[in-house]
Amino acid sequence: MNRPAAQLQAGAQVLLDDYPVDLAWSPDARHLVVAGGEGHLHRVGREDAQVQLLGLQEPGLLSVAWQPGGKLLATAGQDGSVRLWDALAAQSTDGTVLHRGLKWPLGLAFEPRGKRLAFALGKSVQVLGLDGVPGEELGPHECNLTQLAWRNSSEILCCGNGALFVDRLAPESSITKFSLDGAPLTLSLSPDGRVAANGLQDGQVMFRNLIAQKKSRMSGYDGKVSLTSWSANSRYLATAATGGKVVIVWDFSGKGPEGTEPLELNSHGDRVECLAFQPEGPYLASGGRDRRVVLWRPGPAARGGVNDMPLDVQVLDGPVSQLCWSRDGRQLAVAQADGRLRFYTLKA
Repeated sequence: MNRPAAQLQAGAQVLLDDYPVDLAWSPDARHLVVAGGEGHLHRVGREDAQVQLLGLQEPGLLSVAWQPGGKLLATAGQDGSVRLWDALAAQSTDGTVLHRGLKWPLGLAFEPRGKRLAFALGKSVQVLGLDGVPGEELGPHECNLTQLAWRNSSEILCCGNGALFVDRLAPESSITKFSLDGAPLTLSLSPDGRVAANGLQDGQVMFRNLIAQKKSRMSGYDGKVSLTSWSANSRYLATAATGGKVVIVWDFSGKGPEGTEPLELNSHGDRVECLAFQPEGPYLASGGRDRRVVLWRPGPAARGGVNDMPLDVQVLDGPVSQLCWSRDGRQLAVAQADGRLRFYTLKA
């Protein structure tokens, strides 16, 4: 008897009074936090869709991050501030301001242990303790930084126009520069920390193997490569270009993707707006302007074939703008530009 295909089981949904720009799950997958473009920070219960306004950061939020294993939230806003919030608070507050400046803080992220925050600010990387005491400023770099990712608790990757940097924190402070053939729209680090991938404005993807010190480039996209996501086992990189209807998946097994044909996932009837691999597990979700959320399991199939057909398709009442898996990969949050938020449970 064949095993049933994996499916997304629809759960609670809610309509928020702001348009979502970023999503973050609680470590236990019971709550989702939604950062709104007009500054509203909401916490939503997964099971009952109960909504709590945690605070307002006007004129708008840029990103939100939930502390790994903790109960703190960090937000970056258009007011130039970085703030901390109690994610489980029962009443709305103003949050605790850790930083305020004239420039937008970009790439906000907790370190893996959840004890520090980092964000890009112009040509520098700022590292803060959760008590607001400045920890370290890395830079200046040769360009304004737009993307940031922790490689581990002592190294940060960041990038800007024409360059990728590996910043090492004290006591061995250093900055290593690698060239990029264009302006990066994404920075995605493989879970094993070996390969950094950048989607570029000129319709290419650049890979940098940080261990072998080797770079490669894949071209042929119809537009700017604005979406990249790694599989949990670091084997596959899913990508999509602005305006494109197809999800392109590169296989990094063996010698890597050089000289190979990528896997093309075709199911969307309009451009792909978001995609995300599970943090744990083999499944990939994509959402598009065609009102579809599609579940995939890309890669080799039984009997020498490939898994390039959708496992499940959920049709919504409007375009999909955001996707976010819970840390355990069992829950998927789907947001729409009109403020509607939906929860799905993976049944596999």
